[in-house]
Formats: sequence, structure tokens, C-alpha cells
Amino acid sequence: MPKLLGVLESQKQLGGASYPPTLERLTELAGDTLAVTSKALNTKEAKARLLLSRAAGGKKKPAPSATLVLLAEDLEAVAQSDRLLEVQLQSARTADAPAVDLAQLPKGLVSPLGRAFKAALAQRLAERRLPRTIGALTGKKPLLFFLEDAVLPAAGAPARPAAASTDGAARRAAPDGAGNAISNGPGTSAPSGPGAPAISFADRFDAAFSSLDRASGRLNYVTLHALRTALPDIPRATFDEELAALRRQRRYSLDPSDGRHHQMAEAERDAGIMEAGNLLVYVARRDDA
Repeated sequence: MPKLLGVLESQKQLGGASYPPTLERLTELAGDTLAVTSKALNTKEAKARLLLSRAAGGKKKPAPSATLVLLAEDLEAVAQSDRLLEVQLQSARTADAPAVDLAQLPKGLVSPLGRAFKAALAQRLAERRLPRTIGALTGKKPLLFFLEDAVLPAAGAPARPAAASTDGAARRAAPDGAGNAISNGPGTSAPSGPGAPAISFADRFDAAFSSLDRASGRLNYVTLHALRTALPDIPRATFDEELAALRRQRRYSLDPSDGRHHQMAEAERDAGIMEAGNLLVYVARRDDA
């Protein structure tokens, strides 16, 4: 139990998508098996201080990759977080039905967290305040979906005629989501056609991370090697410089590998960044920018 508390506190300090960790990720960080971690979380001491987002009892146990483990004192903060929304949406969506009814999202959560999450989500929709990765169709029965699942205009697609764009549709389709043209700086890609804006490193990195993270089960852990491979035209020095800028903006964090659950290949180690004696090989997205 002290070890689990220590891991949770350290992940909380990292913030963003590192906290709360999934049961699967907590097990990995603690260096134990899922059975050992689950047994520790079922003790009286653990139940007094920790909370699992999904009930552990019953015949159908919740998936470790869809169950978050948090300090009980953080219930309200987690209910309002991007982290819980993304995990719940990923758990509820299917390949055939990627858009999920708002009413379905709190399902599976333990009662106190479910109630707080439902209220927080309704407020977020009213304020049109969602994570960068998620979109919504409002109405009588709102639907939420990952932007990756939506078919969107290409970056250089022409805007709608002025007479039809007063509702802001053309502005929402802008590459940066704010109606601003994306600036052409280090790490940008070449325009895809005449007059098409260049795509910034940040947008390309976001897209690559989202795609790779989704393919690996949305654990919010992608290797630097995989990201460098996904952006092969960007020189290493430029890649590292631009990634450092994203870290200063608190959009991403880097972590080392403890080697207990995944033996790093030589290529993965070579792609890492050495800092303060630690070889950082994993990238995690933060949601506290």
C-alpha cells in the first residue's frame, strides 16, 4: 500500500494525462502483477484512501486499461478532467459506433464519481469546453466522438462561401481550431497544394501521437522512437528542439523506462533523450496546458 500511494503521488505531481493512472499503468509502475495490485487495492486501508473509477466486484470485472485509480480526495477534480472523459469515451465507443450518446458516458463508474462526472460533462458542453481530441454534436441527445474518427476537411481545403460561413463553420474548420492560419516555422510540413498553409510541428506531432496512442490502446504512452519514425522528414535536432517547446508549454512530458515490463530495443534506446542521467524514451500527453 505505501508503494502504491507513492506511485500515485508521483503521478499526481506529473499531472495531466499521467494522473490518475489506469489500473494497468499503476501495476506497471509498481512493478507488481495485476493480481498483487488488485489485492492491495481491496484492503480496508486502500478503500479508505483510494478510489477505483469502476467497481471491482461482480462477475464481469472492469478492464484494467479502462479503470482509473485515484486518491479519494481528488474525486471532484478527476470528474472534471479531460483524462476521465477520454477514458470513458474510449471504453464506450466501438468501431461501428464511434460517436457515443452523452447518457452512456457515465455508465460503469462508481456512483459518487459517476454523478460528479455527469454534472461536470453537462457543464462542459454548455460552455463548449472540450479536450483538443474530442468533438460533440449538441442537441436533444448530444453525441461525443474522437476527432480522429471524424471526416474533416483537408488542411488546405477552401473555406465555405462568405454568405454561408456566418455561423462560424469555416472558422471551426481552420487547422488550429481557432480560426488562425498555422504559421510556417521549424518542423512544419510543406504545403500540400497551391495556397495551402504549412502544418506546424505541433499539429503534426499531436496527430502522430494520437494515432500511435490509439493503436496501442490509449495508454497515453508512446515511444520517442515511434514518433520519430512517424515524422521521418524532421531532423533529430529540430524534432528535439520543437518537442522541448511543447514540454515547456506543458503539453507533453517524457518518462524513462524501468525495464521491468518492456525490454527496450536498441533503436528505442537510441531514439531517447538523455536528461539528468535518465534516458527518456516515453512521451505522455498532459491535459493541464
